[in-house]
Amino acid sequence: MKDCPLDRSVEATLAELAEHGIGAPRALYLLGTGTGLLPQKLRQAGTLPLRELRSVPRAWRELELHHGELAGAPVWILEDAPGQPELGNSLAPEEPAWTAGWPCWLAAAAGASICVHTSAGPALPSTQPGGAEPGMIALVRDHINLSGRTPLVGLTESRLGPLFPDQSRLHHDELRALAFAAARKLGLPCCEAVVACVSGPTLETPAERRFWAQAGAHVAVQELINTLHACAHSGLSVLELVALTDRGEGVQDMAGLVARALAIAPGLEDLLLEIAPAVARAASELGVEEQA
Repeated sequence: MKDCPLDRSVEATLAELAEHGIGAPRALYLLGTGTGLLPQKLRQAGTLPLRELRSVPRAWRELELHHGELAGAPVWILEDAPGQPELGNSLAPEEPAWTAGWPCWLAAAAGASICVHTSAGPALPSTQPGGAEPGMIALVRDHINLSGRTPLVGLTESRLGPLFPDQSRLHHDELRALAFAAARKLGLPCCEAVVACVSGPTLETPAERRFWAQAGAHVAVQELINTLHACAHSGLSVLELVALTDRGEGVQDMAGLVARALAIAPGLEDLLLEIAPAVARAASELGVEEQA
């Protein structure tokens, strides 16, 4: 069997992490909305600049890996911001597709069973009352890949997962229900949603958003498919939380979208802390199932 570059990178990075004394996580917090103050809530915490690891793909080397215990469980926290800002979290043309989802494979190979991922995007037009609205946190129950991309290209020889992974149980139903209840407890507006995974970096047209809504999506997020497909392939179960910035009608202002995402971020961080014990329990249960 041929050697797979992804497998080689993950194996080498795990060896380097062991040399730095960084233990196995039960959960990966991969945060597209920024890590915020969450790393400060860790016990026995540490931070490792990924540039210190030779085997880390170039797109991830400017980020920091936070590690420690959250709600009694070992976790890794990493900002989901690979590559250059002007590429909108897309990869440089010379980088392999799997690079975009690389932390998911790394965490799964290290021992994680759950990925908690945050992102931001628009609510899509809807004629149904009580649906997704700007300012809400959407809890994703399913997704539609409308990006025309996947990080699984070229992984025929990978030993880290099947080339055609099952996605029917990717999103963790129990955790989503607990997160919904926790958001209500905290007074945070929330909804369940199907997310359209689209490509960037560009703001979408109103016609595109109407089309995605007709396809069955309630919200849209750029480049999200990289995380979801990497988790499906590596065996990680996912809790996806989306900060809804706008409805995508009229003139769009990128600065305004970023400002609205930042305004939602504190509530999103409160929610992550509230559900951390549930994430720890679910990760432990999944870990037991995998060992059985």
